[in-house]
Amino acid sequence: MRYKIYTKTEKAWDVMLEALERAKSLILFEMYIFVDDTSDTHDFIEILSRKASSGVSVKVILDSFGSQSLSSASVQKLRDSGVELFFFKTLFRTTHRKTLIIDGNTAFIGGINVRKFFKKWDDLLIKVEGRIVDRVLRSFARIYKRCGGKDREVLKYDDEGEVHLEKGKIWFFEHYPPRNSSKLKKYYKDKIKFARKKILIITPYLMPNHWVVKSLKKAAKRGVKIEIIMPRFATNPKLANIPNYLYMHKLNKYGIQFFLTPEMNHSKVMIVDDEEGILGSQNMDILSFNFNMESGVFFSDQGLIEEINQIAENWKNNSIIYSPDMRKVKLFDYFLTFCFGTFEHAIDFFNSVTKPF
Repeated sequence: MRYKIYTKTEKAWDVMLEALERAKSLILFEMYIFVDDTSDTHDFIEILSRKASSGVSVKVILDSFGSQSLSSASVQKLRDSGVELFFFKTLFRTTHRKTLIIDGNTAFIGGINVRKFFKKWDDLLIKVEGRIVDRVLRSFARIYKRCGGKDREVLKYDDEGEVHLEKGKIWFFEHYPPRNSSKLKKYYKDKIKFARKKILIITPYLMPNHWVVKSLKKAAKRGVKIEIIMPRFATNPKLANIPNYLYMHKLNKYGIQFFLTPEMNHSKVMIVDDEEGILGSQNMDILSFNFNMESGVFFSDQGLIEEINQIAENWKNNSIIYSPDMRKVKLFDYFLTFCFGTFEHAIDFFNSVTKPF
């Protein structure tokens, strides 16, 4: 299986547009945030419309909350050209996934959204080719069907069952709370629990579940070296800086080291013992584990591990290390901790009474 990693949002957009230009028969596009303010340099609306007009089958699924700023003019242009466009809407649930599939043989997976504000961000996108793309197709077909899609050429990939994780050096995962939310939790929990030497985490947001905090503390206490790369200042949303610094302060006490990048870093990665890792759309927060629909790849490919480690080293070399004097403990922190815990329990309850998607 072939793959390639991209580390900048702008470069990722470049290769996505190049792939769209080459598409001959099928384009499947799923995005959390998709806004039409990138047209001066990266005109996704124009190319998707042009491809649909030329006879390529184009299916687009956008999250109704994340993509609410997409203009009605662009929506109309897409639909008038023949693009089958859906806005994913369901009670208190979002599709946080970011995937692009071209002609059934190439897929892009990761954390990349489309909005001008994100153009210069550090982020991670993986382009994959080979048998893994069939799994991504099946996952897209499942959401497409539930959005009301009727095209049999897409629906033929939906088998109404789980998208089985065909383990190899790189394999696809999907996350549909509450249907299979325990799988992502189990992966993180087991990998952290059985880590022997080192855990590397890259995340833009840190509002972890209670079990994540507990697992990381235990790993640190038994001598596992834990490094977490985060932006010094999260720029979207800025409100995320409150839980980010709160949990940095809490976890730093146990020897967990935080590297704070000067630029916004939107990547989502964990590598354990330089043996296995995960890269996708999921953040290290309650929403990703318990609420959002997510997707990505698990991997044990040593070449990919080495490449991501080198990317991480470059980011670390340009970072500052968090120290407790960056933030004073406040009485309000105890209230925030209580609120986050209550929020986690509320979502757990919501999942317990909600029908699977």
